[in-house]
Amino acid sequence: MRFTNLYRVPDEDDQGCIDLNHHLIINSVGYYAFESFTRMTHRKAGRKDFYLSYHPVGPMKIYVKGQEITLQPGSFFLYRPFEEQHYGHSIEKEFLAYWVHFTGYGVEELLHQAGLSEQHTGFIGQDDRITAVFEEMMDELRDKKKGFELASSSQLAYLFSIISRQLNCDDTYPSNRIRNEIYHSIKFIHNHYSQEIYVRDLAEMSHLSNDRFTTLFKLITAETPLQYILKFRLQKACELMRQTSLNIQQISSLVGFQDQLYFSRIFKKYYHQTPTAYLARFNHVD
Repeated sequence: MRFTNLYRVPDEDDQGCIDLNHHLIINSVGYYAFESFTRMTHRKAGRKDFYLSYHPVGPMKIYVKGQEITLQPGSFFLYRPFEEQHYGHSIEKEFLAYWVHFTGYGVEELLHQAGLSEQHTGFIGQDDRITAVFEEMMDELRDKKKGFELASSSQLAYLFSIISRQLNCDDTYPSNRIRNEIYHSIKFIHNHYSQEIYVRDLAEMSHLSNDRFTTLFKLITAETPLQYILKFRLQKACELMRQTSLNIQQISSLVGFQDQLYFSRIFKKYYHQTPTAYLARFNHVD
């Protein structure tokens, strides 16, 4: 797991702080990424500040007023001060999330201007501009050069505007119907990963051409259909290595690889070790 947490003020109690001397100011910002990990965070009493999270890679499960919501890659969610926060990842899957805690007397006004006053979640797609803004905010809080508070808060305000535009950009991002079709194809992959899966069949299921399906699939997941299928099969292989006593040949066949040598080569490419070495960590014998 890789992560970075950067703070403007100390936050040992994970409660944040309220600062009404500034129109908008960041308390902390960071990111976390992992290849295969489950983690749920639950702050029953919430925090004193606002919390915005954007995850370009991997699904996110959150609860809003007791209702469970599964967010697809390319989504964001927003919690307000003292609102119960319950979110995380209940399945082992590659994941990347950026987050920021912020406060100020002008926050609600800015959220209203961005059309986010009543917004808890939204789909905005995988967008390099958004990740770049988070990286810039992290740089400011890391270096703490003169004027870093003003610079980072300006970047956050810009982030609100990007999110607002993406939410209202019907020409660029797929409709709810199309997104549901893509999510249906993702569910199909999850249920049939051990079998042969062809992009043309997924596209036909979604009532789209091959090219259009691939474009929209990548917009939603940040991966092509073939990349997604390959990574999902590898993740399922890792689960079998951790949880069963099956050998490499059996596992590779069960997750949809008919050629064990190809499986081993791809596994090493993604995990930087052979399947045998990975399996040995769990005291299994190949």
